[in-house]
Amino acid sequence: MKYVDIHCHLDSKDFDSDREAVLARMKESGVGAITIGADLESSKKAVEIAEQNENVWACIGVHPEEVSKGTFWDGGISKVPFDTSEFENLIKSPKVVGIGECGLDYFTPRSSSEAKSEVGFLDKTKQKKLFESQIQFALKYDKPLMLHIRDAYTDALDILESYHKVYRGKLRGNSHFFAGGIEQAKRFLDLGFTMSFTGVVTFTHDYDKIIKYIPQNFIMSETDAPWVAPVPFRGKRNEPIYVIEVIKKMAEIRGEDFNVLNKAIIKNFERVFLNRE
Repeated sequence: MKYVDIHCHLDSKDFDSDREAVLARMKESGVGAITIGADLESSKKAVEIAEQNENVWACIGVHPEEVSKGTFWDGGISKVPFDTSEFENLIKSPKVVGIGECGLDYFTPRSSSEAKSEVGFLDKTKQKKLFESQIQFALKYDKPLMLHIRDAYTDALDILESYHKVYRGKLRGNSHFFAGGIEQAKRFLDLGFTMSFTGVVTFTHDYDKIIKYIPQNFIMSETDAPWVAPVPFRGKRNEPIYVIEVIKKMAEIRGEDFNVLNKAIIKNFERVFLNRE
């Protein structure tokens, strides 16, 4: 493995017509990847893909947006869309290296009047309950978390810090598609969590400051494929092999040698997700 994409969605329908070709390009380019589950079915598919490909691993979990779909809820907060018995079957696979993507997502689309609505208390409560159930599952099976956090860093970090007080270094993981500031990054670093960046860094300077700030041994590369393809592929379907462009840009922003940063990212991946020092 020459490069690693620690967060992509190879189960996506966008790959249905040529998934094998995508995987072949990854293998030819030396790109390893973690394919991510966002619900039970995509988690099952992630494990299936990982088991069939030496350079692919899987995370299994439930995305916070699942709470808004109503499938698992009885109108209250007594049920969570996280069936531990089903996920306990999946976690038996040696290719499962993490739990997620899980976390909190308080983003709401802007209306035509540009007035942003609020995520309701009940939905926030459901999301927190779902998040904590997956934290507990990760701790039970000694797996890192793959975090999805959007417009909710304070609440998510408060929850993580409460568990860290009890479990210390056993609680670990990565904050995917990190979009927080220095203050949030400091809190993640205090927890021992890494942060990863996508192709967005190739077409905006919004992330430059935080990319420079994060220590080399706490930074990761990802694509979130099939979305947010980096320059020069912007506007096209994203693929894990494009993670090379993300690493190139991060090295440029940090003023570091590409090969040095790339080796550090692979080492970070192996430490966090493969439990190798």
